[in-house]
Amino acid sequence: MTAKVEREEMTVKRPLPRVLDPLPGESLPGLLLRVAFRLGRSPDRVAELCGLREMGGAIPHFYLRYLPGPQATALSCSAGLTAAEANNLTLRPFAHGFPALTGSKWDLIRTGGSATSNWGVTVSSRYCPDCLRGDGSPVQNAFGGAWQASWHLPVAFACLRHRRFLEHVCPACERPVNGTMRAQPSLIKNSRLSGLHPAQCRNTLTLGRGSGKSVCGARLDEHPGSGARDLSAEDLQRLLSLQERIIARLTPTDPPRVGDPMRMSFFPDLISTAHLIKLTWPMGETYIPSQELAMLVEEHAALVVAMVQARRAGDTGASLNSLRAVPGDAAQCGALLLAADTLLGDRELIALRSRIRALAGEAFRTSPNHADKILRQEENSDTLVRASFHRMYGDVGRRRQRTAPPDPRFQIEEIPAYLPRDRFESHIAPIIPDLPSLGRRATRLLRRAVSIRLAQLATGGTWHASAEFLGIPANSALHTLRVLTRELGESQLRCVFEDAVGEIAVKLGRAVGRVDYARRRRSLAKWRLPADDWHALRDGLPKLGRGRTSTDPRVGSIFLWSEVTQGEHLHSPMLREHREAGEDTTLLALAAGRCYSTDLHNSRLRLVQRLRIYAGLLAEACDQQTALRVSVDEVAALEGSA
Repeated sequence: MTAKVEREEMTVKRPLPRVLDPLPGESLPGLLLRVAFRLGRSPDRVAELCGLREMGGAIPHFYLRYLPGPQATALSCSAGLTAAEANNLTLRPFAHGFPALTGSKWDLIRTGGSATSNWGVTVSSRYCPDCLRGDGSPVQNAFGGAWQASWHLPVAFACLRHRRFLEHVCPACERPVNGTMRAQPSLIKNSRLSGLHPAQCRNTLTLGRGSGKSVCGARLDEHPGSGARDLSAEDLQRLLSLQERIIARLTPTDPPRVGDPMRMSFFPDLISTAHLIKLTWPMGETYIPSQELAMLVEEHAALVVAMVQARRAGDTGASLNSLRAVPGDAAQCGALLLAADTLLGDRELIALRSRIRALAGEAFRTSPNHADKILRQEENSDTLVRASFHRMYGDVGRRRQRTAPPDPRFQIEEIPAYLPRDRFESHIAPIIPDLPSLGRRATRLLRRAVSIRLAQLATGGTWHASAEFLGIPANSALHTLRVLTRELGESQLRCVFEDAVGEIAVKLGRAVGRVDYARRRRSLAKWRLPADDWHALRDGLPKLGRGRTSTDPRVGSIFLWSEVTQGEHLHSPMLREHREAGEDTTLLALAAGRCYSTDLHNSRLRLVQRLRIYAGLLAEACDQQTALRVSVDEVAALEGSA
């Protein structure tokens, strides 16, 4: 048995004397402060007796997020708590609807900076002086009211009970309560000091050269604080109504909410939009209902804008984490979240795009990397991601087009040069009836255009450069761009097309086991279907035709290349070689294209089925980077099992 295990077992043998029942909503540090004050011990000693202090270290701050099994058991036994009561002292009850909590690296002790920049939790606690003063009961008169666990969440900025903003600094020393700059923040600052009331400030004061250090000790519950910050009754009510909706989404329901499309994206969207408003300030001022609230946002956003400008000037010390930091002042935070909530509205895609388009464009212009990080987070809703996409078209006469920022969720190598049929039918085909002038060309042009657009999203490159990477000839890419620019223009249909591209991009980014189509194109650039394999695949299939192109193995090569690479058969290496040699490829291209007919029967249908099985085995060889040889016997066996 290790010394650590022995120490943990010793801590649970004897319950603490004169323990206190947790108050509603109370946090773990709040309970430790009250029990320590009642026992006349330091919070550090109480935590040790409860099995919560690590040897030679402080009380780990990540216990605020959750208590591991041994620590939860030790605390329950020592403090006389049920398992549910121990769990409710942490932030775990809020994790069901607040993804930022589960997204932080809680297995690490260093949770301070990263968690704060991701809006997961604040090391320092906001507080309500009226709540800390207590409710007048004997217990709360003696030991104070509850330090609420929710006060550690950045989205908690107001006390609904007392209709006021939360405070975040001590009124005496004017520093954040329990704030720390250390790499390993403690759950309670100066936790080895005893005799301090739970509502007293524990910040360290420097008394001057040679005079040593002291503790502030100011009573946080005896100062009224900033209260409503001199806002109008209307503004205060707006903020309190938002806080009420936020608290409702943080509060678990029984049974859990079902059918709510914003259940997991409400907070990610709200936080990402708040970052966008800061980054592009003062463009978002129009979504703030009063000048007083706008001034609150200005106080915080001005620092962010200055930092962005410093980064553009080459100052690498201005980190992105600092740009994403939570406003310490609760009123500033509330005003910023209100602006974000107003901008999001009811999250209807078309209306949201019209509101967010200018801000997103400015963000990508001034700080593309940061804009990409905040708007393309995986937790964001598909609606926000699609609404913030850049536009596809520029002036056709210019070689460089307006492009989108890179999407980190997928690589350009994972994009096929010709949108696969299933994705086309699901997302793009519904708009074809609205493009009657394109006739039979519509499918080909749209499948080609979507692939080029996806390549743009992956790299932020130009239309022409993206097409070139996919192996699409420059003249075909330019023709596609000109035709769709003319047909879609600035109409509502263009928005529908861009929405569909956005849906495909989001699904591609979240797909598991994506294919490296660029590798397949490289592998098959010089590959040709062996004539023996072609004849074996045709064996036993009568009435296939005896014409020159019908029996030509080049037809099989073209079709297999198209199937494996998901490329347009007209752009296959074989057809390109013949065109460059000045040969007429019309009949050969028609014969290969006939394999994609929806009206195949009997022998021709069976041949295409065999070719597709062959293509599957050939694709595996490309992906595994093995010899590009396929056994026709294996094709026959797979055909038989099917």
